[in-house]
Amino acid sequence: MTRPFRWFIGSILAVMTASVFTPTSTLALSEKGFQKLHVFTSILHYVEENYVEGVDEEKILDGAIEGMLEALDPHTVYLSPDIYRELRVDTRGSFDGIGIEVTIRDKVLTVVSPIKGSPAERAGLHSGDHIVRIDGKSTESMSLSESVKAMRGKRGSTVRLTIQRPDAKPFDVSVARQVIHVPSVKAELVDEHYIYASISSFQDGTSKTLEREIEKLAKKNTIQGMILDLRRNPGGLLDEAVSMSDLFLTEGVIVTSESRGKEIDRREAENSGAEPNYPLMVLVDGGSASASEIVAGALKDNQRAVVLGIQTFGKGSVQTVIDLDDGGGLKLTIARYYTPSGRSIQAEGIAPDIVVPAARPEAPEAKTRPREKDLVGHLEPEQGKSVASVAVATVSEDYQKEVALDYLKSWSIFGKRPDAREEKQ
Repeated sequence: MTRPFRWFIGSILAVMTASVFTPTSTLALSEKGFQKLHVFTSILHYVEENYVEGVDEEKILDGAIEGMLEALDPHTVYLSPDIYRELRVDTRGSFDGIGIEVTIRDKVLTVVSPIKGSPAERAGLHSGDHIVRIDGKSTESMSLSESVKAMRGKRGSTVRLTIQRPDAKPFDVSVARQVIHVPSVKAELVDEHYIYASISSFQDGTSKTLEREIEKLAKKNTIQGMILDLRRNPGGLLDEAVSMSDLFLTEGVIVTSESRGKEIDRREAENSGAEPNYPLMVLVDGGSASASEIVAGALKDNQRAVVLGIQTFGKGSVQTVIDLDDGGGLKLTIARYYTPSGRSIQAEGIAPDIVVPAARPEAPEAKTRPREKDLVGHLEPEQGKSVASVAVATVSEDYQKEVALDYLKSWSIFGKRPDAREEKQ
């Protein structure tokens, strides 16, 4: 007997997550399907009876299951009992591994995103990196589950990944496995009046944690705006993505899901809108996937936030994980999700309102122009009547965050200035 586990909107790997779904019907095989099933059992019989060596029945049946699922999409996979056990732990935010999420894209094992603060991030792995070898073994013929298993291991041990990037030679990276503790929310006050909140993944309780952190900061400070950082966030629980969107929305659709051309789920804001209507900037990049894209899409389409950064990963499908009798699980793609505007982001991603690269563009050499104070014999400013000096912002190592903060500051400045027509009256 099978039992549904939870729905999730993330890829699979060192971190795996889920959310709630109940199958509505059992699909019976067609006559052609039964014919093919008969062929399959016949082949299994001939292999068992006549192959040149003795065969491991369990191994070849697992291979048959994996081969069947590979004919569907990269996110539909069989989870062995040990991987499935780790899945249940991973959603609570602590697990053993290197802290990386992967998927198979165009038949290549591809990094979705390294988790913030993880060994994988410290080793310099990037979203979009191709992992072509694991400990010297080619990943070309590996299934997603096999790749996951190969990168897992005893804490303290290392795994050697061979990375391929566009227009570059493959190179090796050794990453130490360790216990990964992933606080899903980190929030702080910047420049006295602005909240900066970084969300690493959507785990159980992430939305409530963010709400509590905002309340703490808002008690002692006047908040004029907020930056919600979803960069390098590979996704997670659908319910948490919906709850987080609802923190900032008082009405409107958050996300819809469709299967076989029919809508099967619709999530709308429940008028909670717990957070004040202050200016909101959402940071995204190529590592923002699935649940992150749902939040960014909901806040963008409902005109609640300005999205800044670069194009997101583009995972627009929804999976359910179903318990199997052997202790393993079936992660099955059951729907596509759509942003409030009705757009699917599958293989496209969320386009930011303001495109800002991760690195600061190199500025052309500035031409030195003389100013009044450089002229010989210039008049000195009068004491007590000079214009207040303009504060120079501290240069940040995080260029996108710096630009987002600049936009928030200008937002509040323009909001305070009276209409020019009113000044003339």
